[in-house]
Amino acid sequence: MISISQMNVQAGQPEKNLRQMKQDMTLAKEQGSELVIFPELALPGYMLGDEWENDTFIRECEDMNTEIIDETRRLALGAIWGNVKTDANKVNEDGRLRKYNATFVAQNGLLVPGGLGDGSIIKTLLPNYREFRDKRHFASLRDLAFEEGKGLRDMKEYYQPFEMVIDGVRRRIGVIICEDMWDDDYVVKPVKLLKENGADMIVNVSASPYGIGKQSKRDRLLTRQSEWIDLYYANNTWVQNNGKNIFVFDGASPVYRDGKKIFQAPGFREGVYQVDETITNGEKEIEKIATALITGFRDFMRAIGQKKVVIGLSGGIDSAVVAVLAVLALGPENVTTVNMPSEYNSATTKWLASDLARELGVDYRIVPIQESVDYTRAQIEGVFQLSTEGLIAENIQARDRGSRVLAGVAASLGAVFTNNGNKTEVAQGYATLYGDVNGSIAPIADLYKSQVFELARYLSEKYQFPTLSRICDIPPSAELSRDQAVDEGKGDPFIFEYHDKLLFQIIEMRRDPADILESLEKWELDALISAPWKIVGPDGYFLNNEAFIVDLERIWKNYKISYFKRIQAPPILTVSRRAFWYDLEESQNGVYFSRKYATIKNRILS
Repeated sequence: MISISQMNVQAGQPEKNLRQMKQDMTLAKEQGSELVIFPELALPGYMLGDEWENDTFIRECEDMNTEIIDETRRLALGAIWGNVKTDANKVNEDGRLRKYNATFVAQNGLLVPGGLGDGSIIKTLLPNYREFRDKRHFASLRDLAFEEGKGLRDMKEYYQPFEMVIDGVRRRIGVIICEDMWDDDYVVKPVKLLKENGADMIVNVSASPYGIGKQSKRDRLLTRQSEWIDLYYANNTWVQNNGKNIFVFDGASPVYRDGKKIFQAPGFREGVYQVDETITNGEKEIEKIATALITGFRDFMRAIGQKKVVIGLSGGIDSAVVAVLAVLALGPENVTTVNMPSEYNSATTKWLASDLARELGVDYRIVPIQESVDYTRAQIEGVFQLSTEGLIAENIQARDRGSRVLAGVAASLGAVFTNNGNKTEVAQGYATLYGDVNGSIAPIADLYKSQVFELARYLSEKYQFPTLSRICDIPPSAELSRDQAVDEGKGDPFIFEYHDKLLFQIIEMRRDPADILESLEKWELDALISAPWKIVGPDGYFLNNEAFIVDLERIWKNYKISYFKRIQAPPILTVSRRAFWYDLEESQNGVYFSRKYATIKNRILS
């Protein structure tokens, strides 16, 4: 039998990871397994940033291989695990110590021949997109082949299967590392080469974060790659981060046999799972999103050594969802909520905030801010003889809540406080720097507003928080002026069911305004955006093309000029196919409309 260790890999904590691996090896042996498979870079962790340039750390991780090999002797067991590998006789292209992302294979106290001939194989395909920066730190098998004068046709010799006896049967195991399986856009095809060399089983050791829709994409790929062969995929759990983005690793390790899934470990749950023919993890995507955010919130707080969180609870949908996630992740005893009304906060939202706090069982306090806001405005107007009307007054309220009250309460409690912004607001800069744009973690900043509503309805039904459902029925509003009066049906300046989908096309699908206008000109806009109603026309969101273009330019300009806020915002729990900061890298270059855009615009308006 074979077991998969879907372990909590804690980045930068090899001592903890080594202890966990030894425990999991013992458990696998007790399960009756003869082989246990661990994830990619199981000892050091994957997202280490430039800790990969700490040679002492690297060598310590590498030395721990000896203890894993010794454990296979003690337990009479086979093990496949990911770790860093160095070569003292070579340097990387940056002149530093040569490092490889490698996987090792041992059985009964000995490294198993295969791969490069020394009991190891190194990663061939190094991803250099989205959150991945492998090429910054590692050399690849392709690099090694080039250095040794090998051409593409010669690379087949590196892909030698590892021969192991499992359940009395001699297996020829081909080992690949994460991206090596996603070879559609690469010249080298590791799985194909292993099959040609006689492998009858493929093991993929992975460190693959959760993303919306990623499981389906992974399943389609594994179905194809496992034709005529067994394929074992071992993924880790826990959170890792690159400073700005917090990634939740979902496990969900599957096994395929001849193109069919025969087993899948649970999502977001560590454990040692012996492979049988039971398939689990059939959740809907909204369930996975909820689990990812709850798990990520909990594990990130543990990783930074924090237990308590403070949340500004306004009675609006964003802060309500964050409060529910915090309670589910940390427990109500570790959550403090603060309502901070000004003269513009409605009785409706104040009542909803209080009622939700009661349902959640959290500490709830009211700290009115009108007096301090008036004092700040009076000081500025008196000393500088300047007006603080309009947007300035709105921003003073937001900063009073965030930088004065929440920051002070969190510091006094020895806690951290949350950023409650969603992806729509982040994309549009619809937040006040040092007011809304602050905190230690942004749990919903990778969800558009409409996704936040969907999540709220799911959480309300699943965990029986009826007030959360009632909050979904009021207009989303910052409540910073009389123009945003909830009880009068007024709110934020967005049509979320439309603008969220427009921003999705701009952000996730990388479309330029010229692409959007081109779809309008070709009568394809409604199909592209896929909003619930017609976009342009007498019964649409916009009366005519001119109104649509004015709004499109507003959205594009806001998106392009708001980077300075995004770069100062806290880390976000990342779940989308393209998240701000590390995935979507930006430069602050101002707004630009292409010549193509101007040409199409003139044609449409004329």
